[in-house]
Amino acid sequence: MNKLDLTKKRITLICIFLALFIIGTVFIFITPLSVKASYNLSVETTDGVIISFNVFEPRTSAEPNKKAVIIGHGFMANKEMMKGYALELAAAGFVAIPFDFRGHGQSTGSLERGNLINDVEAIIDYLNSRADIDIHNLAYIGYSMGGGPGNLIVNQSTDFKAFIGVGTSLGNIRKGNSTDPLNVLMIKAKFDEVQDLGDLKASVAQRTGLSASLIDTNQIYGSFGTGNATKIYLDDNSNHLAVAWDTDFTRQARDWIINTFPDTNTPDENFYGNIRLFILVIQVIGGIGLFIMLIEPISKLMKFNNKETEEKLKIEIREISANKIAIESLIYSIPLGILGVFIIIWIFFPIPLAIVGFILTLLFGQIFGILILLWRLGKKNNISLLKMLKTPFESPISNIGKSILYGFILITLLYLVLYSSIGLNYVGMIPSISKAWIVAIYFVITFLIFLVFGILFQFVIQSKIQKTKKGTLKAILIQFGVLLIYIAVYLLLISALMGNLFFFGVMIPIAIPLNLLIAGISVYTYKITGNIIAGTLVATVLFVMIVSTFAPYQGFLGLLTTFIH
Repeated sequence: MNKLDLTKKRITLICIFLALFIIGTVFIFITPLSVKASYNLSVETTDGVIISFNVFEPRTSAEPNKKAVIIGHGFMANKEMMKGYALELAAAGFVAIPFDFRGHGQSTGSLERGNLINDVEAIIDYLNSRADIDIHNLAYIGYSMGGGPGNLIVNQSTDFKAFIGVGTSLGNIRKGNSTDPLNVLMIKAKFDEVQDLGDLKASVAQRTGLSASLIDTNQIYGSFGTGNATKIYLDDNSNHLAVAWDTDFTRQARDWIINTFPDTNTPDENFYGNIRLFILVIQVIGGIGLFIMLIEPISKLMKFNNKETEEKLKIEIREISANKIAIESLIYSIPLGILGVFIIIWIFFPIPLAIVGFILTLLFGQIFGILILLWRLGKKNNISLLKMLKTPFESPISNIGKSILYGFILITLLYLVLYSSIGLNYVGMIPSISKAWIVAIYFVITFLIFLVFGILFQFVIQSKIQKTKKGTLKAILIQFGVLLIYIAVYLLLISALMGNLFFFGVMIPIAIPLNLLIAGISVYTYKITGNIIAGTLVATVLFVMIVSTFAPYQGFLGLLTTFIH
């Protein structure tokens, strides 16, 4: 009979990590105490699209004429990314509404940039339905793509008294005055991959009537008293992605709105960005630590740690080291990946969520090179490529079924940890129901891609590495390094073709933790189960859910226009 045989050390660590996760989860959702949050509300646009939004507002304020701030996110983003702005504004006495544009997050519809203003107008309709909102004193914050429709709505309606552009262009926005004020703050990250400081200065010059050469950053032109305050806030540490979370930016935005509406009662003058980040770190450390500590006990409950699984599936490649195979995988995949991309890209053209298709196209390019490598290695060792591809399914059906169940148990546990921490607070991790059929298609394709990764990294490379803690770490770093180097090279190539580093700057910060997590789980589950199926399932679900949430409902032609733009 298989017993858990938990050591005192493991039990202690499980208790510590569980306590950290519970404490972090509780505090991340009650900080600040002064804010009331309403999640997953929805409103319908005039053209029939359902827009998902959250509302953050002062918990104790009985003010009859509350000022409201509408918050629009960027391309490949969602309302959760803008939660930091919303919380700070709500603590300062405002009603803050971050929402998902059509085709993004949990809103329905497809990305049609010309119709994004309809989504903003739907949020205004919601505000109109509330008797406690001063509909004639509104503000708008637009991050990246979200700045465009915000600019339009602010020009159309003098009800908006402030516009804050975060990593976006200013354009020909209306000039404010004491009768119809419009105070404009443009937030610029020094390392922003798409926003040019010179263009911002030219727009501010046009608005202020000064020469562009006279416009300085971090200086106010005009004044709040005359209703035409204008400023470019330049930060020297952030890039285009980080502007959604940078606490310096959220502080600047909050203060700008407070100065625009000085008569608003501020129930809570504290700033919570830094303390919430600290709480998040505690929550993530606790959650990931708990997940790692439970991987082995769950496997013992499922009887993986017994004689039946001591003999792990592997592919015997003689006379070549794990290090050399890893290096050769890059030598093969980086140049041959171009051919692989052109072979597969046509399959994704008719399928929406083009960003997911774009990333899977890049990954297939790597798989194409790896398949050529596996074929050559197999030829030298009298093993056919087909036999290699069949290796994961050589276990008895009962073991394969057990591996599938194990994989789904692990991904359920991991997903709960990640969704309750970064998902609901920083990035969002659940795509809208309208994307379900596409997500199912991408799940199958992604599973096949990660299966090939597992055949190389686990059956070939990891099987050659010593089964020690140092060996496990080495296997994780090899898989993580090969995946990251390839994707970085191709994103840099695409950036060179585009003339900016947008996709590199946005995707690499996400690719690093995602690939590290996938590599760690793949190596550890193979070590425990002797097969790659459980790890492949975890990697597939994690990848598809995160990337498909970021990806707008958009075809490849629409994505190509983004590249050209």
